[in-house]
Amino acid sequence: MLGTKFSKLITRAGLLILIIGLMWSCSFFGDRKKKQYRPIDFDLSQDVGPFNGMGANVPISFYSRRMKPLQTLNDLGIKVIRVKREADNWDDILALRTATQRLGIKWVYSVDAIPANFVDRHGQLADIKGFAGWWAEEVDELFYQEVPADYIELLSRPDSSPNDSLPLTPDSYNALIHAVRKELDLRDFQQVGIVGPSLSTPELSGDLESWYMNLDQEAFDILDHWTVHAWADSTAAENIGSAVADLKKYLSNIESLKPIWVSSYATAETNFNHEKYPDPDRYDQIGNLPGFETYYYSASFSMPYALRVYSNTLRLLEHGGVMPLIYQLYDAPTDVKHKKQSRGLLDLNGVAKPAFTTLINLIKRIPANAVIVPASENLQPNLMSLCFRSQEQVVVTICNENTSPQTIQVRMHGSGHSMEFTRAVGLHAPEIFPGVLGKRDGVKLSNTQFKLRWDGENNSYFFVVTIAPQSIIVAEFLLN
Repeated sequence: MLGTKFSKLITRAGLLILIIGLMWSCSFFGDRKKKQYRPIDFDLSQDVGPFNGMGANVPISFYSRRMKPLQTLNDLGIKVIRVKREADNWDDILALRTATQRLGIKWVYSVDAIPANFVDRHGQLADIKGFAGWWAEEVDELFYQEVPADYIELLSRPDSSPNDSLPLTPDSYNALIHAVRKELDLRDFQQVGIVGPSLSTPELSGDLESWYMNLDQEAFDILDHWTVHAWADSTAAENIGSAVADLKKYLSNIESLKPIWVSSYATAETNFNHEKYPDPDRYDQIGNLPGFETYYYSASFSMPYALRVYSNTLRLLEHGGVMPLIYQLYDAPTDVKHKKQSRGLLDLNGVAKPAFTTLINLIKRIPANAVIVPASENLQPNLMSLCFRSQEQVVVTICNENTSPQTIQVRMHGSGHSMEFTRAVGLHAPEIFPGVLGKRDGVKLSNTQFKLRWDGENNSYFFVVTIAPQSIIVAEFLLN
C-alpha cells in the first residue's frame, strides 16, 4: 500500500518536472525564436502629418508623348514639379503645362545662375533691383505664354559656386526676397509665391545657419515654403533624413516652421555591395564602353540604386511636413548626349528604370487622405520601413538593401479598429547585373502571403515575413 502511494507520488512528481521542463523548454526556444526576427512597431494612433504627395524635377528641354505624362505624374502622386528656364522652348513648356494642369500640379520655376548683366567681375550679384525686375519680367512672360508660374525659386544652391565666391550673400538674399516681392506685386502677381532658399544641404554647419538667421521677419513671412536640396547618402551617417529632421527642429525653435520641399534628392552612392557602377552625373567615364548592352548606362539603371532611392524617400517622408522632389523624372537628350548625365527615372524612350518601378508601386497604393506613421525604433542602416494610414486602410512598406534575407515581425496597435490583411506585393530583381555589363536590371512583382495575428495581451496585430535580399514589400490592410 505504502509502495503504491510512493509510486504514485513519484509519478506525479515526475510528471510535474516534465511539465515544468517542457514549459521552460518552450519558453527558451520561444525566446530563441523571437531573436531570429527584427521587430518593427507602429503606433497607428500617432502620426507625423498627412502624406501630401511627391514632387519631381522635369527637364522641359525635351518633351515626348511617349512619356505618357498624365499617367506617369498621376501614378507617382506628383503634386509639384520644378522646372528650369534655360531657353524659349515654349512649345515644350505649353505641352507639359497642359498635361499637368488637369491634375492640379503646381509649377516652381528656378534658375541655376544669375544673368550675367546683374553680376560683377567676381560673379556676385551686384544689381539686386535689376535681378528682381528680371524675375518679374520672367513671370510676366510666362503668364503671356499661358504657362503661368505658381512659385518661383530665386536661385538654386546660392550657397555654392564653381568659383571662389558665392553668387550672393545671405544679406543680399534677404534684400532680393523683398525686391522680388515688391516687383511682383507692382505687376499684380500677388498670387505667385516665392520659395527658398534652396541651399545645397539641409545641414546647418558652418555659415549655413546665416541663410536663415539673416532673414528679417518680413522675408520669413514672404517665403511660402522652405526649399533645400538633400543629396546625402543613407549609409553615410544616415543623414539624408536626420539632417532634414534637425532643420525642422531648428526652424521650429526660431518660430518659422513651414512646409519643406526637398528641391532634389536621389542618392550620391554609386558603389553598392562592393560593386562599382558608373556615376549618373558623368556616365561617359566608364558608362558607355564597347559591349555595354544599355546605351549611356549608369547606376540609375540598377536595382541597388533603386533600393537606395526608395529608402531615402522613406527617410524624408517619415519626418512629416516634407515633400521630396525626385532629382529628375526623365532623361533628356541634351543631358545624355552633351552633359553625359542620366539621373532620370525614365530613360529616353520613356521606359521605366528600377527606381521608377519601385516608387510607383508604393505611391499608387497609398490611400487617399493618408497620414504618415513612422516606426517606433530606428532599424539597421540597410533596413527601412514606413506606414501610411487612412480611415479605412493601412499600408506598410519594408525595404531590405541587405544581400541576405531578413525575417521581420511587424506589430501594429492603436488603430481602434479590427484589421484584415488584403494583399502584399514583393518587388525584386530576378538578376542584379554587375556594372561592367552595362545592362539594365529588371524588376519583378510577386504576390506575398502571410498571416495577420491578434495579440490580445499586447492589444496589437502582428505578422512575420521573411523579405528576400535586396527587395521591397508593400502590404495592405483593411480597418473594419
